[in-house]
Amino acid sequence: MASVAGKWKIDSSDNFEEYMKAIGVPDDKREIALKFLSAGSGMTQEFKVDGDNWTLTTVTAAGEKSFSFTIGKEENSMTLDGRNMKVTFTIDGDSLVEKQKGDTFECTHVRKSDGNTLTMTLTGGGQTCVRKFVKV
Repeated sequence: MASVAGKWKIDSSDNFEEYMKAIGVPDDKREIALKFLSAGSGMTQEFKVDGDNWTLTTVTAAGEKSFSFTIGKEENSMTLDGRNMKVTFTIDGDSLVEKQKGDTFECTHVRKSDGNTLTMTLTGGGQTCVRKFVKV
């Protein structure tokens, strides 16, 4: 499953704003997210892997956030817009699956690489967003 390991830069993002609305991201936070997390923003995500222990570092023009997790273990975390959540990462075939559960939302992020492209499919609140990243 190390195929998602490495550093990835956002290249495209379809239906991102509608997805954020569906999972309850407030209007003011959506504006910020669109500025710093959309295609063209220069955002990167880097996955470092050590067995079942992983670290995900997201870098945007607004700053850097790292999150360490163990495959299969529920962790406490916070959404980028400041809401508390529980998150669990699992491996499903050649995909890294992230399940997020907050007080008012549930969503799933599935990441799969085909070499130099990482496809991230976000599903929640009846909406789906597809984000593509290129290897850096």
